[in-house]
Amino acid sequence: MALTRRKLVGWLLSNDFEELSGKKTSHRQFKHQLSGVVVTVEGKGRPELSKKHHGMVLKQIEKAGFNKDQVRRELG
Repeated sequence: MALTRRKLVGWLLSNDFEELSGKKTSHRQFKHQLSGVVVTVEGKGRPELSKKHHGMVLKQIEKAGFNKDQVRRELG
């Protein structure tokens, strides 16, 4: 089962990320309150994230201080 944008956004908001104000694009940005790391979630297209984007998001979440393996288990 692929990771959906909706599930990722829910996880980010429940783990100390706050959504930044919108720009002219459909992408949504979330900033971690403690580390300042910004995660960008694409706003259009398929509801499932591509493998490439999924990997990039996990790297950013890891930079924010989260355990990548634990995050993978939580996101499915």
